[in-house]
Amino acid sequence: MQLVALAASILWPVFATAAAPTCSLADQSKAPGDLASCPSSSLFSVWRPRARFIAPEGWMNDPQGLYQRSDGSFHAGYHGANITQCAATSKDFVYWEDMNSWENPRTLWPSQLFDIRGVFDGSIMKNGYNGFPTTIYTGTFPRPLALERMRVSALRHKTWRIRRRRVNTVPNFVLVPPCSCCPVPLGSSWPFGTQDNPIIWQWPMNSLTGFRDPYIFTSPTLSNLSGNSQTSNDDVRAWTYLGPVISVSGPASFSSEGWSGNFGINFETASVTRLNEEGESLDLEDSSAVDFIGDGYEGHWPLCETRSAGSMVTYSASTNGSIQASINAVGVVDGGRAYATVPFPVEGNRSVLVGWTYEDDESLSLAAQRSYQGAFTLFRDLFLKVIRNVDPNAPGLHSAGNWVTRDESYGSVTEEYRAKSVVSSPAPITFDGSEGYVPFSTQPTGRFYAIQSTLTRTGSTAAGDMPIAGLRVLTSDSEWDEYPGMLLLIPPCFQPGNETLTVDRSHSSLISSYGNNADVAKLRLWPILNGNTSTIQSLNLTVIVDNSALEIYANDVAVITSRVYPWLSASLGAGFFVLPPSNGVGGGSVKYENVELWDGLVNAWPSRPADTSKPLINDGPLPGIWGGLWDGR
Repeated sequence: MQLVALAASILWPVFATAAAPTCSLADQSKAPGDLASCPSSSLFSVWRPRARFIAPEGWMNDPQGLYQRSDGSFHAGYHGANITQCAATSKDFVYWEDMNSWENPRTLWPSQLFDIRGVFDGSIMKNGYNGFPTTIYTGTFPRPLALERMRVSALRHKTWRIRRRRVNTVPNFVLVPPCSCCPVPLGSSWPFGTQDNPIIWQWPMNSLTGFRDPYIFTSPTLSNLSGNSQTSNDDVRAWTYLGPVISVSGPASFSSEGWSGNFGINFETASVTRLNEEGESLDLEDSSAVDFIGDGYEGHWPLCETRSAGSMVTYSASTNGSIQASINAVGVVDGGRAYATVPFPVEGNRSVLVGWTYEDDESLSLAAQRSYQGAFTLFRDLFLKVIRNVDPNAPGLHSAGNWVTRDESYGSVTEEYRAKSVVSSPAPITFDGSEGYVPFSTQPTGRFYAIQSTLTRTGSTAAGDMPIAGLRVLTSDSEWDEYPGMLLLIPPCFQPGNETLTVDRSHSSLISSYGNNADVAKLRLWPILNGNTSTIQSLNLTVIVDNSALEIYANDVAVITSRVYPWLSASLGAGFFVLPPSNGVGGGSVKYENVELWDGLVNAWPSRPADTSKPLINDGPLPGIWGGLWDGR
């Protein structure tokens, strides 16, 4: 029996607060005082990641405008402060350079009637208008008050939620510089291609919760079903509506066992890709390939938390010319604090995905002191994960989840992180669950490191007999001794009894304004047949510690992006962590092997100064109905 699943491997406005004389930042050997009284930008470097894509300062969120340029380099845009688009370029997804400059990386901002309320998400057509790379993006603008209420809800999230301004969204397009060596001037903005914007003025349906985030893609399946109809690249205005490809009742869940989350109340940042075991597959004859549709599910969790998910689908064409997708499996792209994940094609049949990881500071208590909000996840290669020789008698094999089954006869970012780090290799070691925390013999020297390890279950493999096992990071002996119960972090622990990978943040910070609930991803270790013997899969873990940003990858199937905000300067340590099995006794054990600690990682922005913070500005009340440009960040 063969399992097929989506796999991934590594590859808001804020307000300043007045300074207060009670602020003290000097001593990080004990619990802090009132950090909210500290000046703007004073905590800029305390928790700021450095080994990933992050705006120089201010707020950032959704990835957009992702594409590989004609010189082979990569362009990545992001939704920046004041509802603008900013961007940076890279040759390898590791090291990045701001477009224009780090002081002003804007490439597109509110400047036209049709986007005066903001430049929202979009994507780039590599060979678009007149052969130039062309971005098609969402522009927002005020609408007459007599319009129906349903159209107002398009921008109900973020700052628009509290202002209740009636707006409309429309797609527009502009030209994009194709590469660093091309004659098109890079300048400080992108030229609008024609005076015919917006390219789609009317929403295709009235009963929509939103119409935005255009995503341009190539699909051999949809091309074949639509009769190979296409738009010429010199007229990107000519689009044909093919109907709602996916329509679900929300909130609802595909899986009753928690493997798929639920569909929330609104789809955002949708994407389409087709994958096989090697990556992207655009060959219609490739029977091993599977079509995927990705969506952000807004309103999926309480407190307006969101999730991105991917669905395996089968497309079909209707007699009226519309195309619909039947959902076969649904999985959560990231079980942690990541959203708006978007894939894009890269040479060599690669499909690369990136998302936005948000700060866990829901009340914005320390937003001004940090002077930045959000970052990107690491860039991840997408491929079809096939697990072969799964025992056909495995419980739950044919249940609805994030996999499908097939009968079968038996038969880059991380590399650079490792190269630029000091690597140590703890010896293989076996635990029965009674040991608790066992620190590595060689400890990291800062809050920038990675750990890789393979965990193999031995002895009894009954779920209740197996120890709870994982890795512990960003911990300190002094914190444990001086603040009883303040165990800084216990990530990531795999609990075989309930098939979850968990980042326990309950003691992750001495600062109460930061969130500390657990981040959880479902993960099943399948029984694999070898002749007549069935053995539980090993657990391959990779943990990336980039200051406050953590990413955990498990068996190329489950991913958790988490945020933690330790205060003590000594909270650096790492090691093994095991707990007794759920039945309290058990006859199983866990062996850690192939363990490596990479200390140091990289500085992903070598051309930026260490401090790129700026004092934050209060945007104030929303301008008049024909206004829309702000100075704040």
